[in-house]
Amino acid sequence: MNDIDAAGPEHGWQPLPDAARIVYRVNGLLGLGLPGLGGAVAVFVLAGSAFDRSTSAMLALPVLVLVLAIGLGWLLGGRRHGRIRVRLDDDGLSLRRGLCWRSETLIPRSRVQHMDIERGPLLRRLGLATLVTHTAGTRLNALRVVGLDLTEARRIRDALVDRAAGDDDAV
Repeated sequence: MNDIDAAGPEHGWQPLPDAARIVYRVNGLLGLGLPGLGGAVAVFVLAGSAFDRSTSAMLALPVLVLVLAIGLGWLLGGRRHGRIRVRLDDDGLSLRRGLCWRSETLIPRSRVQHMDIERGPLLRRLGLATLVTHTAGTRLNALRVVGLDLTEARRIRDALVDRAAGDDDAV
């Protein structure tokens, strides 16, 4: 068992809601399905010249390429969703994510400058939101958590902003 699998609710780490799996799968489809469509067209053109316009080969290979790309995008999107965990504690907001390259990001409360909640059409339909946390600094100054339940995103935002407001060091 690896560190992301072991990070369950007993350690404060919360998975994304199941409805967010659809968002990640759609992203996977777009990320691999569109290039797969381009690959299918290329295979169609190449198969036409290589197989002397044999109809079955001209159609079977591009369809196979497209189906493989779509299937892989769907599968990887679902796996990506399952590998994301969020935790809000006294230190700040933490995010664990990654399939092959795993990372853990902590945004200390003192570094939070402001937070946004974004909702596109698909997220609104599913009752989800993207929480964007803007931090002090120039490198990697925003953390986006896509697919949080809207209520949870608002709770995290309010908890971080309310606590950070007491630490205002403006002159």
